[in-house]
Parts: sequence; C-alpha cells; structure tokens
Amino acid sequence: MSRAIKKYSNDRQILKKHVSAIHAVADLTALQRKLVNALLYNAYDNLLTVRDHKISTRILCEMIGFDSKNISYLKEALVGIMETVMQFDIMEDDGEQSWEAMSLLTYVKVQGGTCTYRYEQSLAEKLFHPDIYSKINLSVLRNLRSSHALVLYENCNRYIGTGQTPVWDLEIFRKLMAVEGRYKEFKFLKRDVIMPAMKEVNSHSNILVDLLTVRKGRAVAALQFTVKTNPQLALLGMEEDDEISSSEAYKALLKQGVSKTLARSWMLEHGEEYVLDKIDLTNSLAASGNIKHSKAGFLKSAIEEDYHNENAVKKKALETAQATKVEREKLEHQVEALKMAQREAETSFRRSTAEIVEEAYEKLSGTQKEAVTAEFLRSLSSRVYVDAFKSGGWKDRLNFLDIRKFWEVRGLSLPSPSDWAQKNGSQEPEIIKAKIDELEAQLNKFVV
Repeated sequence: MSRAIKKYSNDRQILKKHVSAIHAVADLTALQRKLVNALLYNAYDNLLTVRDHKISTRILCEMIGFDSKNISYLKEALVGIMETVMQFDIMEDDGEQSWEAMSLLTYVKVQGGTCTYRYEQSLAEKLFHPDIYSKINLSVLRNLRSSHALVLYENCNRYIGTGQTPVWDLEIFRKLMAVEGRYKEFKFLKRDVIMPAMKEVNSHSNILVDLLTVRKGRAVAALQFTVKTNPQLALLGMEEDDEISSSEAYKALLKQGVSKTLARSWMLEHGEEYVLDKIDLTNSLAASGNIKHSKAGFLKSAIEEDYHNENAVKKKALETAQATKVEREKLEHQVEALKMAQREAETSFRRSTAEIVEEAYEKLSGTQKEAVTAEFLRSLSSRVYVDAFKSGGWKDRLNFLDIRKFWEVRGLSLPSPSDWAQKNGSQEPEIIKAKIDELEAQLNKFVV
C-alpha cells in the first residue's frame, strides 16, 4: 500500500565509508560499485553485531537507480562482487601506505524479494572502524553512470573540506581507476579517463573538481584535484537529512528500536500516516498491558499485516464527519451570501427599470396616461395582478416582467440585466443565480 510517500527519496542519502575502502583498487563495473555502497549503507549500523544483513531487492534497486525487474542481471552483479578480490591501498593524510587484499562479500542469497548478504568479520571491522571516514552521497552514486566517474567522486569527495586531494603518482592513479597497464601516455589517460569522469562528476554531483598536474621535466609524473562545493547541486538538498529521515514517523520508528533500513523501507512502502497509525496502536496496547511479548515484534506485524486501530478508526470517522460539517456550513454561508446579493441586485434592477418607465409615463398627457393604464390592466390575467398593480403602480414587483414587456412593445428602450450590471458595477442577477445553483448542487452531495 502506498500512501504519502510513493517513490524512493534519492536526494539526500549519505554513507560513511572507510577511506581505505574508498581508495580500494578493484575492477568493478559502475553497477557493482553502486551495489557495494548501497549494501554497506544498509548494513552499517549493525556491521559488528549482525552476521547476515537483509534488504528488500526493490529498495536496493531503487537505491542504485536500477531496473528492479532485471533480477538476473542483479544476481550476476552480486556474483561479480563476490568474485572480485579487493586490494586496499590505505592512503593516510601523512602519506603513509599499507596494502591488504580480501573478497568484498562472502555470501549472498536472493529469495522472496529479499537480498541476504554477509561480510568477512575483519572487513566488517575495517569498514565500521571510526578512525577516518568519508561521506559518500548515495544520491550522487545513482546518477553517475561510468565507473571512472564513480571512483573519481569517491576519492575526491572526502577532501571537500581541505579543497584539494593529495598528489597521486600516475601509476597509483591508474591502479585507482582500474586502468593499470593501459593509457601509458598521459594525454590519452587525460582524454579517455580523466576528462570524461570530471565532466560527469561536475555535472551530476555535489562537488566540482579540477585537474592539476605535476611535471618531471616535460612529462607529467603526478596529478592532483582541487575540490569545492557545486553551488548549483548544493541547492538540491544533498544533505544528511531527507524527507523520510526528518519525518515524525521515521524518528518514532527509530525510538521503537527499528533499524534505519527497515524504518525507511516501511516509510516508502506505506507512508507516514499509515506508520503513525500503527505506532499509535502499538503504544496504546502496550500501555494497557495487552501486548504479551515483544512490543517491537507486535509493531512489525501491525505494519506488515495491517492491524487496525479501532480507536484511530473512530477518531478518523469523527474527524471526517467534523470536516464534512465544516465544509457544508461553509457552502451554506456562501449560498446565503449569494442569495442576499441576488435579492439586492434584483431589487436594484427593478427600481432602475421602474424609474425609466415612470419617467416615460409622466411625459404622457392625462388622456394618454388613462389609455395606457387601461390597456395594461386589460393585459393582466387575474384579479390578483390587477389589485397588485393598482396598489404598486409601475413599480409593482409582482407585475415587473409584464410591465417591462408592455413598455418595450410600446418602443421604450430598457436596459438588459447585463447592461444594467455593467453600468452599475454589480453582478448580473442571472449570473448570481447560476453560482447559487452550482453551490446548492454541491450541498446536495453531502449525506445529512
């Protein structure tokens, strides 16, 4: 069930990644690199305490911007990660280096829409150790398509605070970019690897990089990159907090002991209103002593099996009824105001027409007045109208339409309702009536 939130929020996901892993040399495809980062993000909070990590394949595919229907290709990519030996060149800021090699994943299983995977313990400890971290923005990784751009972004983003990377020897840089043994001439390395990667990073990430070269004689021997914030993409909200993690429901789930990944998955699947309803149900039953075992387990079942909160249902019904009442009363007030305006416009229009009629009548001679009056009386259909005219004269409201028609036949020019309204800055009575009919039709839809 999708409610408030329907799509994966891909603007602000942040991953802390060990610098040694960022500087790892591995011949991974762009998809595999995105998978490595997404899997680490999912497992990070429990790297040292949980052996097997799990994530919905749908969520995983959304995190990396991949077609979730092509599960076979996803499995091939995961196998490729398992078969790849990672070489870790740990480059400290003081220039010291050490080398290690290991497989990134030791176990992967995809079943029932869930991906289960496992890290070797020493690798988990290395990835989790909080000595030096670099923040990798997963929203950037999903937008970068080439593996060279991904590597360049991963290795430059950590230096955004200092403004430039260390100076890298060309051979080390070739290993870093997984082009060892190729592009012997720097001009080809620059043309085919560096410049396309820089263009992609500068166009689609939160940083801007520029190339600096160090020459030994006439040849380029090493290189370095300046790094600064991309002022355009920085405005897109590439921060640690996103729409989900800043929501009330997400924070409430974390307080209940739910993992960040599971909390995010529930928010994406069900939306904030649904999740808050289940949290309210869980808290209410726990407070009354009606949850016999695990509160967290009950919450999980309530969300995934859609337990209904009767109190919440009643509350929602009352809120709906109150909202309906407020809306109906609002429409009724609008109708009443329009009817008042309609009465005032009709009265003003009749008076204006009667004044023109009386002015024409007064210009007649005595004999003509008697003849005109007698002629009009003969045109009336009943005694009621005759008596009304004798009482109200040419201003009589009951005979207004007959009076108007009578004088127009005699050649008197009388304004139409629209002409009168335009001249007097008023609304035409018929237009007001149409608005009233429209609002009353809306009122009839409400169930009393």
